[in-house]
Amino acid sequence: MKYLRNLLLITSVLLFAVSCDDFSLDLEVPNYEHPNDVILNSEPTALTAVAGNVLHAWYMTVHEYNGPCMAMQTMADVSTCSWGNVGMNDMSHEPRGAWNNLPSYGYEYVTSTYFNAMYSILSDANTLVAAVEQGTEFEDPDLVKLMGKVGQALSIGYSALVFDRVWLSDENGPVNEDGSSVDYKEAMTFAIQKLDEAIAMAGNIIVPDSWLPGGGGDATKFKAFLNSMGARMLVGNVRNKAQKAQIDWNKVLIYANAGVSEDFTIFMDDVVWYDLAPKTYLVLGGWGRTDMYVVNMMDPNTPSYWPDGETILPPSTSADARLESDYQYLSSQSFNPTRGTYHYSSYRYAALDYYITEWVTDVTEFSASENDMYKAEALLQIGKVAEAAAVVNAGTRTVRGQLPPVDATAEAVAAAIHYERCVEFAYTGMSLSFFEMRKEDLLQKGTPLHFPVPGKALESIPEENYTYGGTTGVAGEDYSTGGWR
Repeated sequence: MKYLRNLLLITSVLLFAVSCDDFSLDLEVPNYEHPNDVILNSEPTALTAVAGNVLHAWYMTVHEYNGPCMAMQTMADVSTCSWGNVGMNDMSHEPRGAWNNLPSYGYEYVTSTYFNAMYSILSDANTLVAAVEQGTEFEDPDLVKLMGKVGQALSIGYSALVFDRVWLSDENGPVNEDGSSVDYKEAMTFAIQKLDEAIAMAGNIIVPDSWLPGGGGDATKFKAFLNSMGARMLVGNVRNKAQKAQIDWNKVLIYANAGVSEDFTIFMDDVVWYDLAPKTYLVLGGWGRTDMYVVNMMDPNTPSYWPDGETILPPSTSADARLESDYQYLSSQSFNPTRGTYHYSSYRYAALDYYITEWVTDVTEFSASENDMYKAEALLQIGKVAEAAAVVNAGTRTVRGQLPPVDATAEAVAAAIHYERCVEFAYTGMSLSFFEMRKEDLLQKGTPLHFPVPGKALESIPEENYTYGGTTGVAGEDYSTGGWR
C-alpha cells in the first residue's frame, strides 16, 4: 500500500487544510495489507460513520456560503449582487479583473475552504475503499465501498469544475508518485471513471435516509442521480465553446437516458442539511437578484443591461408564465450605486420562497429539466435535431413556461436549451449558470474561466503564486475573451 505521506509535495499542498478547524484531513492511507485486530474489530463502526457523511460533506461544501458558488453565479450574469460578501462584488465588477489569489486577501477562503473540503472528502473516500478491499469487516461493505467511490468521483469532479488543476489519488495512493497535479480535463476523466464504478455498484444498494434524507437513497433513484451527475460533470467541465466538440456526447446521452426522470430532492432539516448558496443568499430579500440578462430573455422589451440614469423600470411582460410564477417584480433598489448601477435589477427569483420561509422542507438538487437539457443537447450535438426539439418541447418550456414548441432547427434548439438553463433551474445545483455561460463563451470579457490553486496551498508547496482573469493567463482558456455583451 502506498502512503501519501511519502509524497512531500502533496503533503505540502494540503498542509494548510490539515490545520483548518473546520475540516480534518488525514493524508495517510492506512496499511490494510496487514490489518491488526483493532482495525478489524473497532474501525468498522468509525469508518461506517465516515461513509455516512460523504454525501453530506459534498453537499454542504458545494452549497456553502463561504465557497465559490455565489461569486460564480454573479460572474455569470445570471444573478446579480453588489455586496462585497464572498467576493461577489470583486468578481462581478466591470470591467472584469483577475482573482486576488494572495493568502492575505480578505475573501481568499472562497477558494481555499472549498479546496480544503474537497480533498478532505477525497481522503475519507480513499480510506473507505481501501478498508473494504483489504477486508475490514463492515456490516454492509458494498454500501461503504459505494460511498467511497461516490466520494472519489464527486470530490475530484467538482475540483475539476472549479480549478485549473487537481491532485489525483485513490485507494492505492497518489496517481502521480512525483506529486504532480493534472489539468482539469484529465481530472474529470479520472472522476468519470470513479463515477462509472459507483454506477456499476448502485441499483441494488439502498442509501440510508440518515445519510441522504428525503428518499433519494432509494436504489433506483440514487443510481439515476449518479447517471445525471455524469452528464452534469461532462458538459460543465469545458472552458470555452470550441471545447464542446471534445465532449463525449454519446456518453452524455447514455447518462441522461439513465438519469433522473423526476426532480431529485433532498430534505433540509435546517440543522444538519441546509443550502446557503444559491438557495438562500442569492434569493433572499436584500441580497441577490436576477440579472437583467435573464429578465431580457423572458421579455426582450426589457433591457438586458441596466440603463444609465434609471432607478426603477416598469414591470416586464412575457409569454413565459414563469415570469409571474417564479420571479417577483421589485420597484426599488437596495444596492449601492457607487459600486455600479449595472448591478441593479427589477426582479428577484421567488420560486424558492417556500424554502426561505419554511426552511425545513425538500429542495431540488437535480431537476428533471436539467437532465432533459443534457439529453437534448447531446441529441443536438450528434445531429438528431428533431429528437432534441421533441425533448425540449415535452419539458418545462411548454409545461411550466407555456411557451410555443421550439422549431426543429439547430439554432432554435440550442437557444431553447440555453434559455431553460438560465430561467428554469439556475438555482438548483452549484454554479450551473456559470458552467453554461462558460461553455457558450458568454462570460463577460476578462472573467476567469476557472480558479487557480489557492494561494495558501501554493505557499505551502512552495510554488509561485499565480492567478487568472482580466488579461492574466491564456486568453480564451484561462479568462474569457468573448461575452454576451
